[in-house]
Amino acid sequence: MQSNKAGRLRLLGSTLWPSFLVAGGASGIFFASIDPEMLRLETVPGLELSRMAGYTIGFFMFWMVGLASSLLTILLLGPGEPSSRRQ
Repeated sequence: MQSNKAGRLRLLGSTLWPSFLVAGGASGIFFASIDPEMLRLETVPGLELSRMAGYTIGFFMFWMVGLASSLLTILLLGPGEPSSRRQ
């Protein structure tokens, strides 16, 4: 039972952490050249959002894209080799 819990934690860590790092980098690069306030005015002028809300929404969108990428990679790798072969 403990092995299953450790496997889930490992899976969680191997998807959330890399996608978080990618989101941080992507947000930094994206928002270095694009102001969220100007982006809001160009796309949805009727919506009132602060600049900080724009940064936050952008970060979480980048994080979800990175998470989807990490999950797809784990899905394509398939199950690991049986523990009896690791010895």
